[in-house]
Amino acid sequence: MSENYQPILLNKITDEVVIEILNAIIPVFKELKIEYFVVGAFARDLELFAKGHDDPPTRKTNDLDLAVMLSSEEEFNRLKNKLTQMDGFELHDTEPIKIIYKDKYEIDLLPFGEIQNEKGQVELKAQKAFTLDMPGFSEVFGSTNIVKTDQGFELNVCSLPGVVLLKLLAWNDRKHRTKDIEDIENIIRNLYWLDYEEIFDSEPDLNDLLEGEDNNFGESITGRYIGRKIGEILKGSKSILKKVENILSESIQDPQNSKIGKLMNFNTVQESVDILNQIYLGIQDKTK
Repeated sequence: MSENYQPILLNKITDEVVIEILNAIIPVFKELKIEYFVVGAFARDLELFAKGHDDPPTRKTNDLDLAVMLSSEEEFNRLKNKLTQMDGFELHDTEPIKIIYKDKYEIDLLPFGEIQNEKGQVELKAQKAFTLDMPGFSEVFGSTNIVKTDQGFELNVCSLPGVVLLKLLAWNDRKHRTKDIEDIENIIRNLYWLDYEEIFDSEPDLNDLLEGEDNNFGESITGRYIGRKIGEILKGSKSILKKVENILSESIQDPQNSKIGKLMNFNTVQESVDILNQIYLGIQDKTK
């Protein structure tokens, strides 16, 4: 687990109400000794700003996705009960993983850990049976980072390769959600220019390996780097590794019909597919 050196300004990437929510719920996690990490678009923005990005996101995050490590549904219920005892917090009417704040803001509590069954699912007792697929969360937890903020928070945050991994899996389950691919593209476009020293320190062969890439050199290196980090994350999980490889290979084999390639906004679909191929090859570098 690593941490950034300069606290980031939270109000550049989210609004004051989300900061209110964090002020309320982080102490509850500490009191109940529950491990958590930030996922989703908010994790993307936190990580990019921790690395020096200073352009406000095109859409400020006004909801919160938090992965919470839990041993049982009873522990999950204790957490939700504790949160909803505070002013402004209430349970969602139908979705047992959601907490609503001030009738508007959604907090998704995404359970993982021992609460998952052998298939990686979380089964919750609600008004009707509620089963949640949570692939990749336990694996990503080991690569989270600590991001310090001007509010005094030290937030546990999903790494950018972890965000890409979880968003690939999420998109595969809900292909209508184009936002997942937009977020992946955003990371690919920015990471090289923000973190090239770390990229080449950890993977020094990438410059020579990809020096012939005339188009999207930085993005190609980023793709290979992200792929290698995903490969490291998934070394001990053959089933999820296979799923991610299948998602990428389907998008690479027939470039003109690549669903992910068409959702990305590089100059051509082929350029998008070439970058996806670098992610795939990076995974192969670490797992074959």
